Amino acid sequence: MENMKKQNRSRWFLRRLMCAALVFCTVFAAFAATPVQVRANNFVEEYRDMIGQGGYIYYVKTKTTAKGDGAVIYRMKVATAEKSKVIEETHGIINMCVSGPNLFYTTYSEDGMRWEIWHCNLDGSEAERVCDGCLCYADGADLYGIKYVGANTRLFHVGLSANGKRTAVKTVKEGTVLDYACTVDKTSYYYTYNGKTERIALYALEKGKTKLKKLATEKRAENDSNSALLVSDVKRINGELYYNYGSYEGSGHFWYGTIKKLTADGKKKVVGKNVENDTIIAGTKELYFYDSLAGCYYKYDLAAGKKTKYAMEYREGVNYIILGDKTYMADTSNKKKITISRFNSGTAQETLTKDFITIPFKQKANVSYSVSMRQVGIYNMVCVTGTDFTDQSYGWHGNVVSVDWYITDGAGTVLGSFR
Repeated sequence: MENMKKQNRSRWFLRRLMCAALVFCTVFAAFAATPVQVRANNFVEEYRDMIGQGGYIYYVKTKTTAKGDGAVIYRMKVATAEKSKVIEETHGIINMCVSGPNLFYTTYSEDGMRWEIWHCNLDGSEAERVCDGCLCYADGADLYGIKYVGANTRLFHVGLSANGKRTAVKTVKEGTVLDYACTVDKTSYYYTYNGKTERIALYALEKGKTKLKKLATEKRAENDSNSALLVSDVKRINGELYYNYGSYEGSGHFWYGTIKKLTADGKKKVVGKNVENDTIIAGTKELYFYDSLAGCYYKYDLAAGKKTKYAMEYREGVNYIILGDKTYMADTSNKKKITISRFNSGTAQETLTKDFITIPFKQKANVSYSVSMRQVGIYNMVCVTGTDFTDQSYGWHGNVVSVDWYITDGAGTVLGSFR
């Protein structure tokens, strides 16, 4: 089963990839693992950070040169489809975020031996190095990052309005992973994983604070693999916290996780096991996931706390993408256009709107196309990936030959594109 590509847990994969440098295959499914496209050059890869703000879309495009694997941050003004380069780094860009009038991002030092956090104006002017480390989160006067201190790993805070004062938040010793999960409503979430005890702990850190609060601890199940555990996503819904933890498995980096709910009184409840989507996909009343062991889809009633099975019909050449209350059905069977229909999530295509989005697209011979979507600001981004599976150089993964992005609005209108 091919999974809807992972959208916003890119930070984990990129940090693990950069850390190493430093020291059923149908098109049916709706949920995401993290297929790793490190072979894709000069593309806007699916797992990269993407930001929608102030009428612009900010995105990262790889750029391979004689100096190595670099990257460029571009921005596109949606109203005019005008594209412009913001900043280019010859040593690559790991992640980015926007805070007020500033764009923050992580790159490599000139010698390639450490991470560096930089910031610039939104148009790319006045670029300036902030400090060593990998960016986690920046908002107003506060920045949080992770760096290596000898064999240890440290989470730190930088007071941007306090002459760059740095405060260590937490330091773990060699053998323990410390990493960032995500930020929800100005509270950022982190986790530690101890390989010896095989325990993972989830922490919360309020904006402007420098003391972590431990929320939950989990232990690897006896029948699980030996891959490192991590927290892939966190959501706060109706005053309760949901978190997805597990591991990526195999050469395709497919996600196997467990979603749990932490109630207001601190009790933990299992929402789903053997979960194949590494993001927590929730609408206004329900949460959705695919159970890879049971081989079926579930919707979880957020109020009642109960899950029920539901089905989506298999159709060749179709990808299903769940974005909250709506599920999008992308059809690539027509060689000259891509059509995307829409219906209520968790249903047998109730309120189906056929051809909600239509994208003229000429397909190439010997190339298979898949469609994923993600919400970026107020826009729904459609990503069309072309893969040549006849190229045996990359094994069963195939060779990614094209990645095209389309910006659409809530009415299904295509506003612009880039690649």
